[in-house]
Amino acid sequence: MLKTVKVRIYPTKAQQKAITSQFGACRYIYNRSLALRKFVFKRYGKTLSANDLIKRIAVLKKRYPWLKNADSQALQQSVRHMDEAYKHFFRRVKKGETPGFPHFKSKHSSRQSYQYPQRVKINGHRVYLPKVGWVKAKGLRPDFTGKIKTVTVSMEAYQYYAAILIDDGIETIEATHNGQTIGLDMGVTAIVADSEGNLVKPIDFKRELVKLRKLHKQLSRKQKGSANRHKAKMRLAKQNLRIANMRKDFLHKLSARYSENQVVVVEDLNVKNMTKSARGTKKKPGRNVRAKSGLNRSILQNGWGMFFKMLDYKTARRGGRLVKVPPEYTSQMCNVCGHISKKNRKSQSLFKCEACGHTDNADINAAKNIRDRGMTGSNASHQTAA
Repeated sequence: MLKTVKVRIYPTKAQQKAITSQFGACRYIYNRSLALRKFVFKRYGKTLSANDLIKRIAVLKKRYPWLKNADSQALQQSVRHMDEAYKHFFRRVKKGETPGFPHFKSKHSSRQSYQYPQRVKINGHRVYLPKVGWVKAKGLRPDFTGKIKTVTVSMEAYQYYAAILIDDGIETIEATHNGQTIGLDMGVTAIVADSEGNLVKPIDFKRELVKLRKLHKQLSRKQKGSANRHKAKMRLAKQNLRIANMRKDFLHKLSARYSENQVVVVEDLNVKNMTKSARGTKKKPGRNVRAKSGLNRSILQNGWGMFFKMLDYKTARRGGRLVKVPPEYTSQMCNVCGHISKKNRKSQSLFKCEACGHTDNADINAAKNIRDRGMTGSNASHQTAA
C-alpha cells in the first residue's frame, strides 16, 4: 500500500542554493519541453513523445552547462510530469470537459518543486537528496518504513518540505472501522451535518483574514524591486501558508473522525461548478451577485473538495469505503415519509414536512436522506482508494 509523509526539511545556506538551482533547472526543462511539443504539433501536426524530449536533455546540457548542476533523473521526471499533464488535458477534452491547457511554470510562484524518482535515503532524522546531501528533517516517525518510490522537494512560503512516497508492502487491508454507515451533508453555517444529529461548525478565519488584508496593503505600498517589498512578500506568503495549514489540520482531524465508519455517504458535488464566478457589472454589482460571491468564498475556505479526498483515502485505509450519491432533493425530502416539496424547508435551519408534520434540523434531515440513499444504493458511485 502506498503512503505519503510530508516532512519539513532544514537545508543549510549552501544546500538551499543547490535546491534553488534544481528548482530552476527542472522548471526550465519543463517549460522548454512544453514549448517544443506545442511548436511541433502546431507546425507539423505531430506529437513528440516523452522519450524524445528526454533525449534532448543531453543536448541542452551541452548548450547550457548550468543544467549539469541538477540531478539528471529529476530533470527527466520534470519531462514526464509535463507529458502526463499534456495527456491529461486531452483525456478530459475527450470526455467533453473544458480543462485549461498546461501552462508554463513561473519562477515568481510562491511554490516551487521538483521530484526524485529514486536514490533518496533516510537515516534517523536526516534525508539524503542527490546533488544536495544529507538534510535535517522534522516529522519522520520511527515506524515510517518501506520502499521509497518518489520524493518531491518543494518550497512554500520560503520553507522547505519533502513529500516521501513509500510502499509499505502491505497488500491486504485490515478492517479497523466500527461497522456503521453515516451520511454527511456539507454546508456553510455548519461545514458538516451528519445523520447522527451532529453539527460541526467551520473553523473561524476572521482574525487571520484581517491580518492577511493588512499584509496585502503593506505589500502594495512597497517599491517594486526593493528589499522591503521582498520582506513584505515573504510575510504575506507565510500568512497564506498559515491559513492553509490551519485548514488542512482541521480537515485532517474531521476526516479522521468520520473515517472510523465502515461506509461514509456524501453528495456527489461538483465543487468547481458550484464556485464559478458570479457575473455582474463592476460599477453596480447586484445583491444576488454579492451573495453568490460570499457563498463561493465560504465554500472554498471550508475546503469541501480537500475534505472529500481525505475521506476517500482514510476510509479505504481502514477497510471502509466512501460512497457518493446524487444530491437532488436531499434538502427538500422528508426523511420520515419521503414527501418532496420546497415548502418543507421553512428556513436555513428548520425543516417541517407539510405532509406528516415531521420536524428536524434541515441539514441533519438532509444528512439522513444522504445516508439512506447510500444504503439503498440508488444511483450511488463507490469511491475507494487504489
